[in-house]
Amino acid sequence: MVCRSLFIFGIGLALASPLSAAEPSPFQGIPRLKFEYYDVEGRTPAEIYASMRARAPRSGDGEGMARTAWSIKVGWRESRSGSRCLVASPQAILSITILLPRLVTRSVTPQGLAFWRRSRQGLEIHEAGHARIAYDHRGDFEVAARDAGCDSISRLAQQTQARVAALQEAYDRETRHGMTQIPAAAP
Repeated sequence: MVCRSLFIFGIGLALASPLSAAEPSPFQGIPRLKFEYYDVEGRTPAEIYASMRARAPRSGDGEGMARTAWSIKVGWRESRSGSRCLVASPQAILSITILLPRLVTRSVTPQGLAFWRRSRQGLEIHEAGHARIAYDHRGDFEVAARDAGCDSISRLAQQTQARVAALQEAYDRETRHGMTQIPAAAP
């Protein structure tokens, strides 16, 4: 018996951070999320925005004020009987890490606080969308691999990755990288 494993990695860019326990989280129902933060300062909307732009993560795929990174580690066993090779026990393990801004300034203007809350809520909604896509498709490889042979299993893993990445890209196009998901200012 030969054991093989393949690592698949995808990154979605955007904006996010769990707001507060008082509001329902857009991440609700997605288990084992890991959150990381970068600090943002400012009292006014302009100062807060400038700080987010200056301190936001940068990557080779572009830039955003937050980021959802997901990886799916897949594995399977191969068993041989003569010239016949069968794939057995396909599995996929998903991990998701969300990087969000965290406001560290204590005395923020009312307008600054309103801007921060709307921005964070929009970021959370968008990043939760990326996390949900990865979570909803975490088992695609396992389903597809049930009928795979040893000669096609690696290619199938890559195709599964490409489909999930395409869904992430379509989501970014549809939401204009989260711009359509920022709540409107209260009247």
